[in-house]
Amino acid sequence: MRGITLGMVLAWMLLHHIPHAIAADTSTSTGRESRVADKPCAEVSAEEAAKLGLIRQMLAEGKPHAALAHLDAARIKSEQAELLRANALRQTGRGGQAQAIYEQLTSSCVSGHAYRGLGLIASHAGNLQASLRYLETASRALPTDHTIRNDHGYVLMQAGDYELALHEFLTALELAPDYRQAANNLVLLLYRQGDIPRAEAFAKQFGIVAEEMQQLQQLAQDNPRAMP
Repeated sequence: MRGITLGMVLAWMLLHHIPHAIAADTSTSTGRESRVADKPCAEVSAEEAAKLGLIRQMLAEGKPHAALAHLDAARIKSEQAELLRANALRQTGRGGQAQAIYEQLTSSCVSGHAYRGLGLIASHAGNLQASLRYLETASRALPTDHTIRNDHGYVLMQAGDYELALHEFLTALELAPDYRQAANNLVLLLYRQGDIPRAEAFAKQFGIVAEEMQQLQQLAQDNPRAMP
């Protein structure tokens, strides 16, 4: 999921890597978010763990089609493998198939990540309230996961809740100081708030170059409430 151009383009692609997702089924979410599973996943063999690690790397490198091919070849029966399949399907634009898998995983050992996936699908579909519910649940299940904190902050920003978004971005960066996506989102948020001195200070702190800063500032000025 790297390899896009600058700053916020990268941040948006990482959050919304689904060209044609369908809306999350909010009718199935009522009451389920409070029952997030907290149990260990079944162990897989060393060989299977190595294969899953390779597939995760493919997804991180923006190769979801290759990841799906390797999942088909590996034939691993585990919640971790199903989560990777859902992530890959989401990234290839098959949001409906991904959503069905995520929903099945919400009571599994990877429930927090499943709720994150549902939140990303809902966000891409423009259903911010459903997305916030899913991501809040994911954050409760995995409170130290910096990617979920960033995703939650991004949707809060899009919903206009800048104060809570700020806290989510800062939490993500304290958990993972080198997490550039959260740094970009934080600077964008500060530009949207008109707090240019703090935006520039954070940009300097996180090594955001002048061209990226200009893009973020222009993005904030063009349409402060629209998705990039």
